[in-house]
Amino acid sequence: MFGDVFELTRSASGWTETVLHGFADVSDGIDPMGPLVWDEKGTLLGVTEQGGAMNAGTVFELSPASGGVWTKSTLYAFSGGTGGGGPVGLIRDGKGNLYGITLYGGGGSCNCGTVFELKYSKGSWTEIVLYSFLGIPDGRVPIGLGFDNAGNLYGTTEGGGIYGAGTVFQMKHLGRHWKESVLHGFTGGADGYLPVAGVIVNQAGNLYGTTIEGGGQGCQDGCGLVFELKHMSDGKWDELVLHRFRDNGHEGIYPSAAVIFDSKGNLYGTTYGGGTYGNGTAFELMQNFDGTWIETVIETFIGPSRGSQPNALTPGSDGNLYGSAYSGGAYGAGLVFQLSP
Repeated sequence: MFGDVFELTRSASGWTETVLHGFADVSDGIDPMGPLVWDEKGTLLGVTEQGGAMNAGTVFELSPASGGVWTKSTLYAFSGGTGGGGPVGLIRDGKGNLYGITLYGGGGSCNCGTVFELKYSKGSWTEIVLYSFLGIPDGRVPIGLGFDNAGNLYGTTEGGGIYGAGTVFQMKHLGRHWKESVLHGFTGGADGYLPVAGVIVNQAGNLYGTTIEGGGQGCQDGCGLVFELKHMSDGKWDELVLHRFRDNGHEGIYPSAAVIFDSKGNLYGTTYGGGTYGNGTAFELMQNFDGTWIETVIETFIGPSRGSQPNALTPGSDGNLYGSAYSGGAYGAGLVFQLSP
């Protein structure tokens, strides 16, 4: 098997897992990545990082059928060339168009990845490459992608940029065209190094994200941080570090997932390592009256059966937070967890 799509159903006795589709071979797809997207028909859409005709990744659809069976279809297979390869995420606009990023490929000479759109017309999906990264100064290996209220796209690149430490970029929607701009190029120092997850946008249009390293003071060049990019009146973007993680045996280190907001404006996230047992943490950032942010560890992962190396959090309609851990659990292959206030 080359990865699964699964469903967890709550019952009186707990949670039951059902595998909706198990990827079987290269033609079917390998390594499903990123969150799934629903459409209005109840269909699930997602990507595999590898597989397909050119083994450069696919976009797939899972459609529910009678008897609880799901039917899988490949909507698009990437070429690995100018069209990009290695998709790791997918989002959908209000018109049903799909957007995402590829880790490599594109029209640039450095093979640095793309931002793409998939449009449906006359029974098939057509890819449009909106932007091909060049490495310097715009970044390489794009990671996350998300919309703001105006329909603009925002994301990060893991590397590249002027200082080689990654970037935050914007794809501004200008009618039928898109314009790419670098909003911040990380220096690798106090402002952060290696953003390996996307950013989120608040109602004011400001961006929030993490870098897995950087920030200074400990962990050699820094244990990672949470940042804000604020849109200033002159059109520029100013970075503010909300929290720098410390290897102090209590709080976590190396935040590798995106942060999320709650209804009160508090931020939540995870760290891949650190904490009391060295297996990662879940944390909350609450804004103080003076504008500073206070970090609180809300869960310390203790390892094996209780999980370690947590991934991104998802808010539930019940007020709980949900997520998965990369390793640990009853069989050592990871687990899904719930955090209750």
